[in-house]
Amino acid sequence: MKFEDGKIIIDDKDFLRSMKHSIADPKKTISTRGKCPYCSNTLEYYEVFTSDFPMPERQTIIPAFDEKGVMIGKCENCNNTFKVEITNPELSNFNPERIKEDFYFLSDTNQQKPQKYSNIKTIQSFVETNTILTDRHRGYDFNDNPLFICEDCHSNLENISYTFLKDQKWNAISNNYSNYINWDLASRGGSPKYIVIRFPFYCSCGKEHDAIFYSDYHETSDFQHHQFGLLNIFGAQPLSETLFGVHTKTTIMTWLYKLLTRWDFLYDEVYIISPFVGHQFLNKKDLVNTWLNVLSRVNPQKTKIFVRNGQSKSFKRAFSETNMISYDDMEKFDLGSVLIDELKSKNNFHAKVYCAVSQNRCEILNGSMNLVEGKSFEVANFDILDSYSKAFDKFLNPLGINRTDKIPPENNKKEFSLLFDEKSDFNPYTGTLYPESYISVAINNQDPTPRHP
Repeated sequence: MKFEDGKIIIDDKDFLRSMKHSIADPKKTISTRGKCPYCSNTLEYYEVFTSDFPMPERQTIIPAFDEKGVMIGKCENCNNTFKVEITNPELSNFNPERIKEDFYFLSDTNQQKPQKYSNIKTIQSFVETNTILTDRHRGYDFNDNPLFICEDCHSNLENISYTFLKDQKWNAISNNYSNYINWDLASRGGSPKYIVIRFPFYCSCGKEHDAIFYSDYHETSDFQHHQFGLLNIFGAQPLSETLFGVHTKTTIMTWLYKLLTRWDFLYDEVYIISPFVGHQFLNKKDLVNTWLNVLSRVNPQKTKIFVRNGQSKSFKRAFSETNMISYDDMEKFDLGSVLIDELKSKNNFHAKVYCAVSQNRCEILNGSMNLVEGKSFEVANFDILDSYSKAFDKFLNPLGINRTDKIPPENNKKEFSLLFDEKSDFNPYTGTLYPESYISVAINNQDPTPRHP
């Protein structure tokens, strides 16, 4: 050990190596994707680094201690063994971890392992993981362009209800939520997909409303870790009245972002139909952001996008010119957007239709607006239909879109969510919510229907 500025600095190599797990810094972890040197299968791995660990009560510092080494893995596609040079190979790993077979340090005097693995190939082609095209976030704006306004005084009910949730309701919810998380981890059963919160509140004019929020289920009750979206506010002005009329492009796009958040929870399939994304005078950065604002809010498993031919190419070119890595390279490492890869291009339509469908209820936003923000004005309409067949015949079939036989989808049979309802004291054990009840609870304000075998 040594002394520096009145502190003890531990520098014993064996001790520092034994302490690495304690001084590993998750904030420094780098995720990387590479190609198997034998079959070009995409491999994902992460590199772990350490940081100083001060112990002020002992006037001691355990310093960061990073060692270069080699990690050995076996490709699950071709079963060949490969190696990759990496920092802290004993802490770093592959995803999935079962790929890892061995490791060694470059500083080791024992050359047994370096000799053993001297003839296997090394990953050469790799890229730091960039999830900008696959990350999903709701980004719900509770302050501007509300979908839900008070029918009596036209106040923004989104901001009022969100403030109630954060400042007055979450404390009671989080206590029950924490208890459920502990039970869920102990039981090792399937976890909920979402948490749904329902509570009454009063508008500033005195009118009572019921709000329904949702978030992905996370194993934490910390409010900041949840991205809430608003499903409905009962007693608000009908959406068909709020959205109907002439509005700016930005207003309509903000509404669409909010509807996409609502639709992702409620409906089986979502269609985004727009001849153009952006406009010919939009700079490359804004064009990319326009695409990302939509892609980040939709579920690739239930969303279909239809644009005119050339629109996806324009996006990929703009993305490549405004980022450190090209879109083609992102695709090579399975980091491209599935939605972009499966984009359906058409040239013979001018219709702008944004809709969500289920068997017995569909919501359609349509009008004159392409996917672009701006100050100029466009026409918007909002319609609710009572069957998928009607929505298909009126809006999808004329555009040559094939009828789907996946409504409702089969992959949601095991899905369930938790309902934290204030009238049940936010008790999650009394509020299991299944997909077939999502619309009845969020649209009709009913109680969940039990699922019978």
